[in-house]
Amino acid sequence: MPLFTAIGAAVTAVSAWIGSLGTLGAFALKTAVGVGLSLAAQALAGKPKEQNFALNGELQGGGDLPRSFILGKYATAGSLVWANAWGKSGDTPNSWLTQVIALSDLPVKGLLEVWVDGEKVTYAPSGADDIFGYSVPEYVKRGPNLYIKFYDGTQTVADEALVTRAATSERPWDATRIGRGVAYVVVHSRCIDNMFNGFPSFRFVVDGLKLYDPSKDSSVGGSGTQRYDNPATWGGDGDYLPAVQAYNLLRGLKYNGKWFYGLQNLAAARLPAVDWIAQINKCRQTIVGASGLEPTYRSAGEIQIDAPLSSAIEALLSACQGRVSEVGGVYRMHLGAPDLASIGFNDGDILSTEEQEFTPFVGLADTINGISATYPSPKDNWAVVTAPPLYRSDLEALDGNRRLMADVPLDFVPYPEQVQRLMKSALEEARRFRRHTLVLPPRFWAYAVPGAIFVWNSVRNGYIDKLMRIDGVVDRANLDVMIDITEVDPADYDWDSATDFQPPVDGAVGPIRVGPQTIVDWFASPDVVKDNNGVSRRPAIRLSWDGSDERIIDVIGVEFEVRNATSLEIVYSGRTDQPNVGSLLISQGLVANVTYGVRGRYIPRSERETLWSNWLNVTTPNVLITDVYIEELAQAGQDVVNRFKELQQELDEFFRPRLVELLDAFSLEGAVGQIERQRIVATVGDALAQITEERRVRVSENEATAQFLQFLQSSLGTTNARLITEETTRATADSALSSQITQLTAETGNNAAAIQTEATARANADSALSTQITSLDAEVGDNLARLIQEETARADGDSANATSINGVSADFNGRFAQGLVKFEAVAAPEGVDARFSVLLRAGTSQSFKVSGFFVEIYTEGGVQKSRVAVQADLFAVTSGNSRHYPMVFENGELKLAIANIGTVNAGLLQSLNGKMKIDLNNGTIEIFS
Repeated sequence: MPLFTAIGAAVTAVSAWIGSLGTLGAFALKTAVGVGLSLAAQALAGKPKEQNFALNGELQGGGDLPRSFILGKYATAGSLVWANAWGKSGDTPNSWLTQVIALSDLPVKGLLEVWVDGEKVTYAPSGADDIFGYSVPEYVKRGPNLYIKFYDGTQTVADEALVTRAATSERPWDATRIGRGVAYVVVHSRCIDNMFNGFPSFRFVVDGLKLYDPSKDSSVGGSGTQRYDNPATWGGDGDYLPAVQAYNLLRGLKYNGKWFYGLQNLAAARLPAVDWIAQINKCRQTIVGASGLEPTYRSAGEIQIDAPLSSAIEALLSACQGRVSEVGGVYRMHLGAPDLASIGFNDGDILSTEEQEFTPFVGLADTINGISATYPSPKDNWAVVTAPPLYRSDLEALDGNRRLMADVPLDFVPYPEQVQRLMKSALEEARRFRRHTLVLPPRFWAYAVPGAIFVWNSVRNGYIDKLMRIDGVVDRANLDVMIDITEVDPADYDWDSATDFQPPVDGAVGPIRVGPQTIVDWFASPDVVKDNNGVSRRPAIRLSWDGSDERIIDVIGVEFEVRNATSLEIVYSGRTDQPNVGSLLISQGLVANVTYGVRGRYIPRSERETLWSNWLNVTTPNVLITDVYIEELAQAGQDVVNRFKELQQELDEFFRPRLVELLDAFSLEGAVGQIERQRIVATVGDALAQITEERRVRVSENEATAQFLQFLQSSLGTTNARLITEETTRATADSALSSQITQLTAETGNNAAAIQTEATARANADSALSTQITSLDAEVGDNLARLIQEETARADGDSANATSINGVSADFNGRFAQGLVKFEAVAAPEGVDARFSVLLRAGTSQSFKVSGFFVEIYTEGGVQKSRVAVQADLFAVTSGNSRHYPMVFENGELKLAIANIGTVNAGLLQSLNGKMKIDLNNGTIEIFS
């Protein structure tokens, strides 16, 4: 008896006994006979809503959607629960679109794959993902642009990103929206050019429900630790087997103890474990496929809860060539190749007094000799595709050279080779036309159940050990049993993958994107930079590419990178905004006779991608030192030497204690003129505190002077703190002076600290002068640290001068370190001078080291000149790359890594190893072996 209604032969005998089946219900008849109810029976039962189990490939929306769940490994677009636009990228508001998509209304095992706009993307989440979930690497461009966060239905808290980031007052998502029992994903996608084709579409491959597998339960005759009353023990390879899936639907699916879908309160005894375990093991039995061993029957799909249970069971049966029989409220499953025969009979066992019917052939309308099938293809973005049709020319010849096709939807079989196995076995079985209706005596009553296999030996019909399947049974009042039987043959299920399987041609899936553009005719060749006279001065590399108009449409530039071919370090990178030129000469950072790698790519105007070229190696020309005048480089110049001597003398004089001398001149005695003095003193033993103030004024016909002195002191034994201030103003007929001197001191034994300042402003008929000196001292024993700052501005009728000097000094146990920074500017009729000097000195009283430099603009013979001088044991110039020092002066030698020189005036040129010597003065060349 064939499996599929579309390819089944009409059961003419059924009409004779359909009304007298007694305990056999309409659902049991439909599944047991396997060809569907007659139109009359469907009318009597009430024709249910036609159910389509095709893959849900489009995102569903709306409040009236039925709930659904996933069995096995299957894809779904899900149903939209919530969406919102939010966030900001740069100046773009609402740049993020967040969608909450429900995948299953029962908890599932996991999320296996994600397809975006018809393209399978990488999905490998880890515990390190942030609150937005897993960033899909294919959609990383200027940062992540697509996040996927999956919840399997066992979650106990709401999604953090929804609550704290994506929700708005207009579209809230509060912490109570957990979605208990619902497997769902949160998708965050960012609006960016050329990233998505409109709103992104998704398909999610879900690892479906954990199911109870009685073959893994040792308490009911199986082998394993699963127990029906403990869902925590469920799950395994049985989750993908149609017999296990059908068993769970008949037992009824529950969530938290409440019925969800399937039959309700069905006792386990009504699904005999021994029978179901046998069928489950037939599904699990491996068969050789194109990719190796695989289970004989697997199934997967999405079931909406408004689908009649009978429709869901039929969809599962189609995945395993199966039938379900129901006798006395007990459900049994029969699938695949026929089981072993339970009993045999011969012609003598048949009650000849009862009516018999024999149908050797079916009508032309019910005959098939070819088959095609549709199924969801995982490699084609789970689109429903057509399997390679199965044609049989030998059968077509038997049927009058007619091609009689059947089309079968296999919505629950996303396995290409299993689809073709089902097609082959169904076609073979459909050609088993022989059907008998007969009556057997009561001793066969216990064996006569739908789906049972009998062995018939019949001389009358020419049967030798003929296997027959019982498709229908009617019990007579006298215990005789009427059976409807059809011929079967296990050979119908034979399969040779090497010869029977036709690999399907997978179609192109995914978005159509503009492919990344590679730079055309990229080339790098050695070249040189020449001077105005055409003389090669510097090694270079010439980059070239195809800059023709048809190549650079939407191209605004070319960028390149240069690396050392040995170290692979990038030494230079850049771009040109003239791609139409087709070439570029580069020389920055290049050294002669070195091999470099160069690569380039187009810079597009739009957001499309371009690819780097391969690295091309090129060796720069060996352009070495050429003629440059080097006269006068042998001597530093006496004026430079003298300038460094002057700097050392200034350093010596700068740190002499002149402020101390000024402050030592402070006095409260000997005032001439009118004086006003106030003093308060308090003493107890060695403790002393006093404040003294003195005001002096003096006036004569030629001069007026005013002075204010203040003295504060606190002391106890050898501890002393003082604050002394002197403020003076003086005026004469041709000059004016104002000054302020302050000293703060603190002493304890041999430890002392002081801050001293002097500010003076002076003006007369010929000049003006302002100075400010600040000194900070800290002293412990013989160890002294000092910082002095002096600033002077002077102007007269002939010149203007500004000077700023900063000095630091530290002495410790006979060791000292000093530094002086001086900035001086002078403007006078004979010229304008500016000088910046730095001098460092460190050592002991017996020996010390001096280092420094100065930069100056000076006037000599009425001509302005500039110079820079450095005093150091080693002087190096670098571009910031620690590997390369283009110029180093050390131990009296100037070392150049590379030099481009015009004319060289020299006496002797010789190699470092002494193998060659060129005496330019005497005109000789010597080569030594």
